[in-house]
Amino acid sequence: MGIQASPAVADGIVFFGSRDSFAYGVDAATGKQLWKFSTDGSWVNNSMVVHDGKAYFGTSIPGFIHAVEAKTGKVVFDLPTGTPVFASMALAGDTLYLGNFGGKLTAIDLKTQKPAWVFETDGAKQNAAALTNQDGTIKFEVVFSSPNLFYDDMVIAVHKLFTMGTILSSPTVVGNTVYFGSTDGNLYALQ
Repeated sequence: MGIQASPAVADGIVFFGSRDSFAYGVDAATGKQLWKFSTDGSWVNNSMVVHDGKAYFGTSIPGFIHAVEAKTGKVVFDLPTGTPVFASMALAGDTLYLGNFGGKLTAIDLKTQKPAWVFETDGAKQNAAALTNQDGTIKFEVVFSSPNLFYDDMVIAVHKLFTMGTILSSPTVVGNTVYFGSTDGNLYALQ
């Protein structure tokens, strides 16, 4: 299983996730593993963000944002995102910004450990209701409609998911504005 995102380094620790369904903290000087966090089968495809003694990362299916103690890997909090998080997150002050496959950009207040607000892309507003359940999770039975044609079905499924305005780009924060791109073809600027 591969490492698909750049590692983060802070306070002598290298932080990274992998498609082996684990996030890691490794001593930067020796390469010794300090901790290993299981995501219960979910990939970690984004770069971790380290802030104020905590490491943050998103996972694929079922889609969570995890916060762990940077030195130990012990859970601080977990929040469901509804759909996979593949893009790396951005941090500005005490707010963490992350996008997901459902076309939602969420601002998480790290002081309260809860979402401060959620923005939906135009694609999500137009198409997410048909492809997601009430709780925001993906309706896989709708997205994957031809189980006998695996490769064709994968291409069709990705196309369907991308119609929701999937956010695969990492947000960037400049001043009071958050910028990010979406598979609905738009570049968004939020204040």
